[in-house]
Amino acid sequence: MKDPVERAIRMASIIAETLREIGQDPILVGGAAVEFYTEGGYATRDIDLIAAGGPDLIHAMEKLGFEKLGKDFVDRKRDIYLEFPSSTLKPGEQTRLLQVGPYPLLIVSREDLIVDRLCAFKFWQSGIDGLSVLLLLEENPIDEKRLLERAKNETVDDALESIRSVQQKIIRQKLPPPEANRLLEREMKRLRN
Repeated sequence: MKDPVERAIRMASIIAETLREIGQDPILVGGAAVEFYTEGGYATRDIDLIAAGGPDLIHAMEKLGFEKLGKDFVDRKRDIYLEFPSSTLKPGEQTRLLQVGPYPLLIVSREDLIVDRLCAFKFWQSGIDGLSVLLLLEENPIDEKRLLERAKNETVDDALESIRSVQQKIIRQKLPPPEANRLLEREMKRLRN
């Protein structure tokens, strides 16, 4: 499969189907979720899934051809890197259900993904996550009320406001990517202080 977004989603759905056989229903999160929502506007090389974990998961992943390396699972033949960063979503986070061919796949909601990236932008000073938020805000639908509530709960409503301000400047002034990046960097530093 040549399209990287379709490839990642299809692979995640196959893994999810396999893990449902052992009583786990994983949720797609992280960069692959950003990649899905932005239709490839953001690219990643790994797949992050939330799942309970344990020996049954390890055995299921090995049956699929993955090798466990530290916290990651790698399929060298297909060049797939997979991580299970957590066993559950954070309280208040929601999912949406995708149908990928014959398989269902849970994915973290766009609003919760935006808030996750806002946290990385503000607290970890991650410019790439600020860019991810810009891309995620371009897509619809967004539950604006829920997004604002979640951002306030995580104390990143100021970061959301900053990124939206940058977004408006980019649109109005038709800024090229280097200037847009400089604006994001300035906002990131301002939030740190």
